[in-house]
Amino acid sequence: MNIQNILGMKKAIIILMALITILTTMTMTVKANSLKTASMEEVSYDDAQSYLEAFQKVIKIPNGYSFHSVNKVKADGVQAYLFRLEKSENKGMNGEHYSFVISEKDKQVLGFTNMDKRYSNTKMLSKSETEKIAKDFLLKLDNSLASELKNLWIERHDEEISVNGKKTVIAGMKYKCYRASQNDYAWVIVGFDGSVITFERNIKWNNGEHKRITEKWLHDNWLAENNLNIPTEEQTLKNLQKKLLQMEL
Repeated sequence: MNIQNILGMKKAIIILMALITILTTMTMTVKANSLKTASMEEVSYDDAQSYLEAFQKVIKIPNGYSFHSVNKVKADGVQAYLFRLEKSENKGMNGEHYSFVISEKDKQVLGFTNMDKRYSNTKMLSKSETEKIAKDFLLKLDNSLASELKNLWIERHDEEISVNGKKTVIAGMKYKCYRASQNDYAWVIVGFDGSVITFERNIKWNNGEHKRITEKWLHDNWLAENNLNIPTEEQTLKNLQKKLLQMEL
């Protein structure tokens, strides 16, 4: 094979690699932009009760929270239910809440978060303590997922909620992992007392733009940015009354 042929092959390979990169970036961008049209549909407690029961079989919901709302959503195209539980105080958007997402088809727990003011105790566990707790949690929740995860890093992670009208930082140690087989991410955030604050799985990421692709259903700030505000108790009651009237008619 002469030098010209070798140079021609190299040029073709470079062009092919460039095209693959462009197509991958375009796909990621289109998918990321599609999040702008994210929507949710409120459903009744009775219609979704079996999903709450399925969640509670594997995850214990902390005391002090009661059912607020449930909405049908999509997580990376997967049909799912977004549940929200709130306290009798510090409730509403950006307040204290316990939320989780569970898939409709196989009732897989896709994530949950406990935005509770008690995690304003910012005394963090060590990385080794965090690793042990996170690994144990993942093994109990889904052994097959746990076996495929590679830990990338363990660092402190902060979130912000409103407590009595004041911004309050809550924090935990984040155990972030990568799953090569699906090219996605999962993480566990552990609080000062060893309890799990947040768990998320099947998270897609655009590394080129350093931006998350998967919808952030557990995050109030993302909901607000996308005009997906959770209805208040009063709004939920009005919607229920409207549905009852329609049924009577």
